[in-house]
Order: sequence, then structure tokens, then C-alpha cells
Amino acid sequence: MKALFISELERLWSKKSTWLIFIAIPLVLYASSKYYLSHNLSVPEISPEFTSFANFPSAAIQEQLILFFNIVVVLLLVLSVTEEYRSGQIRMVMIRTRSFTQLFFAKFLAVSTTILLLLITYYLLSIPIGYIFMPKLEKVQIFYYNGLSTIKESFLYGIRYYAMSYLTLIAMASIVMFIAVISKTVTAGVGISVAFLLASMIYPQILLIFSQNMTESLFKFQLLSLTHIQHMGIAIMLGEHPTFVLYGFIVLIAYTLIFTILSSAIFAKSDRYI
Repeated sequence: MKALFISELERLWSKKSTWLIFIAIPLVLYASSKYYLSHNLSVPEISPEFTSFANFPSAAIQEQLILFFNIVVVLLLVLSVTEEYRSGQIRMVMIRTRSFTQLFFAKFLAVSTTILLLLITYYLLSIPIGYIFMPKLEKVQIFYYNGLSTIKESFLYGIRYYAMSYLTLIAMASIVMFIAVISKTVTAGVGISVAFLLASMIYPQILLIFSQNMTESLFKFQLLSLTHIQHMGIAIMLGEHPTFVLYGFIVLIAYTLIFTILSSAIFAKSDRYI
């Protein structure tokens, strides 16, 4: 299993698309810094919306998590799973393993590891880019915190934010893996995955439109959307007085387990593609 995992990791990193994703990170961070510099002109320094060097790492992931990182998950999985099945590359892979179940988990672990490396790289590069382009403040305001936070506290908060972001991306990867397995073409895999992302973003807004006011029950229904957890849930769960923590974890675990089991079951019967 270890050898198969390493092999799948090497296969994933042999693709130009994987390298292009990592090369794009500085550009994405630079674009984020330009956006926040512009946004800073309209908010006071004591606002949690004001972005400085200290909170730029967490602000940068907040802005790009829903679009950039989710799209990266879609591309990595569809190219790793759907493309290989439909192109017949799976025949060569199966020579090194005894079952499709082993191959499934090797592929999923390879993608999960790559996502982790992507987040680590993004965080590490956000620090020097934030230092170069963003204003330097000794203390900053963090969302859902009453007092001001020091630079050290802001960086530690950023690490926790990235850890939670990783959990949401793994849950998203489980769903996209399911889509990739059932899709007959790469185009279909990408299209269905993007449609799911759009539906996840629209769903909380539809609930809000048909509700007269925001309630705890309504917010729980909104948190059934992974993108809403990414957009608001993480910050609330990491607040000074955390709320919805257990509920949020249950949603993430449920998505991950349900779709991993379904994907694995379908994947195990994939001998029809060989």
C-alpha cells in the first residue's frame, strides 16, 4: 500500500497541471494583496475587515478558499481519476495492485497529501508577500473576537484557520471523488463538480430569502453547505466564544464518510473499464 501511495503521488506530480497550480500560488496571493489594499481604503484600521501583515495569511485563505482551492480539488481529482479511467491508463496502474479498493485509497491519499502541501505552501508564501505589500500594525482585530490580537496571536489563528480549511477541502474532495468516479468524461466530471459548487453557494442564500429572519436553526441548515462552512462557519467556530463547533465537525465527517464509502464501492467495481 505504501509503494502504491508513493506511485500515485508521483503520477499526480508528473502532471503539468499540478505544477502549474503551485506556480500560481504567488500570483493568487499577489492578487489578494492588491484586493485587500484597495478594500482597506474603505474600512477603519480597527475593523476586522482591515487587512495588515499580521492577518493577511488568514484573510488570503478566506478570499480564495471557495473558488481557487475548491477548483483545485476538482481539477486534481478529475484528472487523477476520470481521465485515467477513460484513457485506459488504469490498466498499467492495476499491474501494481491487487484491488481497486487499494488503488482508490492510494489515489485519495495522494490528492489529500497534495492539498495539504498546497495549503502549507500558500501559508508560508503569504507571510513574505503580506510583509512586502500590506501595512504593518502591532495589533489587529480578528472576526468574532472582542479585543485586539498581537501579530503572534494572528499567525497562530491563521494556522488554526488553515487546519479547518483543510478539513473542509477533504470533505469537498470526498464529494468530488464520487463525481469523478461516476463521470464518463473529464468534461462531465468538471461540469458536475462546478455545478455542485455553485449549488452549494446558492443554497444558503435561497434559505435566507424564504426565511423572515436569521435563527440558529436556519444557520444550521445553511451550514449543510460546505461552501457556507468555508465562507462563515470556520470563522465562527474559531471565534473567541466558539459556536457550532460540534455541529460543523459532524457535517464535515458525515460528508467525508458517506461519499468516501460510496466512491469506494463504485470504484471497486471499476473493472468494467479495463
